[in-house]
Amino acid sequence: MTKSTVSERDVTATALREPRPFLHLEPARLPVRDSEPDAIGLARLDAAAAPSIPALVRSLVDHTIARQNRRGFEVGNPQPIQVSVLNRRRRAARSWLLAILAGKVDGATRHAVATQWLPVLTGSGPELGRLAHPARQLIEFLRGAITACIFDEARDSLLTDARALHVLEATLAVHLAAVQQTARAARSAR
Repeated sequence: MTKSTVSERDVTATALREPRPFLHLEPARLPVRDSEPDAIGLARLDAAAAPSIPALVRSLVDHTIARQNRRGFEVGNPQPIQVSVLNRRRRAARSWLLAILAGKVDGATRHAVATQWLPVLTGSGPELGRLAHPARQLIEFLRGAITACIFDEARDSLLTDARALHVLEATLAVHLAAVQQTARAARSAR
């Protein structure tokens, strides 16, 4: 009989790990410094997610439709989504994804994210004060989907993947901050 090098106490200690909470994205501080994103990370982000843009657009639109249908069932007024609404959401999702993959955080992009693309995707319409919570959910959904595109296979070095993830999270943090700022301004204007 041979002795094990691992004691039984060590095995039980590793089996009963504490669950850690999911870390949500923190919004960036506005105004953003005018600096270019990491070129290597940006190139890896684009190479990883660009082939998946049609699938990402479909998943974003499907996510928003499921959310809207669930809200309709809760209120007791389920209605089908019109084709024109689907097309607007597809265009908004594609424009937003292309801006993310380009690492755009300039003023015009922040304005488009906060007042056009995410209001269309979330279905909040002209009520920008109600935009913050559904936009945060959509940003977290997209963060996970693009992260899966980045880390799609094993590599010898994950440094370029980590750089791409940093560019993605920095861009989404600025977009989230722009949405929250717009929602606060809309609520205070009422």
